[in-house]
Amino acid sequence: MIDILTIGDSSIDITMHISRADEKPSDGGGSEICFIHGTKIPVEEFTTSIAGNALNVAVGCNFLGLRAAIYTEIGDDQNAERIIKELQSLGLETKYCIKNPKTSTDIHSIIVYKNERTIFSYHGRRNYQTREWPKPKLLYYTSIGEGFEEFQKELINYIKSNSGIGTIFNPGTYQMKAGLEAIKNFLEVTDILILNMEEAATIVGEKPLPQIHIDLQKLGPKLTVITDGKNGVNAFDGQNLVKLNAYDDGKPIVDKTGAGDAFSSGFVSAIFHKRPLKEALAWGVVNARGEIEVAGTDTGLYTKEKMEKVVNKLI
Repeated sequence: MIDILTIGDSSIDITMHISRADEKPSDGGGSEICFIHGTKIPVEEFTTSIAGNALNVAVGCNFLGLRAAIYTEIGDDQNAERIIKELQSLGLETKYCIKNPKTSTDIHSIIVYKNERTIFSYHGRRNYQTREWPKPKLLYYTSIGEGFEEFQKELINYIKSNSGIGTIFNPGTYQMKAGLEAIKNFLEVTDILILNMEEAATIVGEKPLPQIHIDLQKLGPKLTVITDGKNGVNAFDGQNLVKLNAYDDGKPIVDKTGAGDAFSSGFVSAIFHKRPLKEALAWGVVNARGEIEVAGTDTGLYTKEKMEKVVNKLI
């Protein structure tokens, strides 16, 4: 039996922490960091870890008491072996980690500067297809590279043919870049849609928050969840708009990589355990905070027991 099946690309993350860079305001908001081309840039800390949105969420849900499996198409190399072995060591089902002959596993390069990360993301083209999975209670569909559209159609047919699966959609970079028309068919079979504020505005336009949720739900999702960085999170179930501040336990932020996936795994796990919506958001923000307080291969993910102790004090 599988409580949750996550679907998406996996990778090896190479994370480099730097302390010196030229920084200037960006025309589009935020800031730019610049390096002199052709020079060597000192790296203060260097780590590698298994990663990917689907992988991170599967691991996070496993920590929180769900029987998790991941379907991912990976390369046929030492990095693929590393992904499988580390997932197995955590107790995850890896039968559906499929090696693609004569290809390399994706590698993402991450620069961390002043606790914020910039990700150079590469997704190789993979041949995803529906497989003979044990029917999961939850299905979490997320980041896949170019060519995802044909598999997405197959996945929609699978969901329609297997009633009772709770479907969660957290679109990745390539899915968002492809535009609304490319993902509209999957939104129609989505139960829970998880986006950040920028993604939500990209899909339905910038407008008051309640209207963003209403317009997203017109596309199909029954529950919409929007993360908004330091402004916290919010969710709409069709009747109630619930908001929650970001969680701060006073510990310093080290690396924001993985915060979104940690939130998703916390939130989804709480929904699986039938917790109320506000409490589910709390599971998400607490899990996200734990993850950004550690760096590299360390994890700040919460177990179910630890989560309940912290959240009970917040709600």
